[in-house]
Amino acid sequence: MTSATAGPRHNWESDLERYRIRAVQVLDTHLPATSGCTECGDPWPCARACSAELVLEL
Repeated sequence: MTSATAGPRHNWESDLERYRIRAVQVLDTHLPATSGCTECGDPWPCARACSAELVLEL
């Protein structure tokens, strides 16, 4: 028996693939430099680069 509120099955693989693609894009632009991250200027490794690395580990 299904619930009246149950929706279609969620495709987690497509979500993960979108996250991976975005993570690669972030890592292509947030790069180390002598003054910090080339994109955001935060100390290296910046939070965005660290988050992208974690996503790629999924």
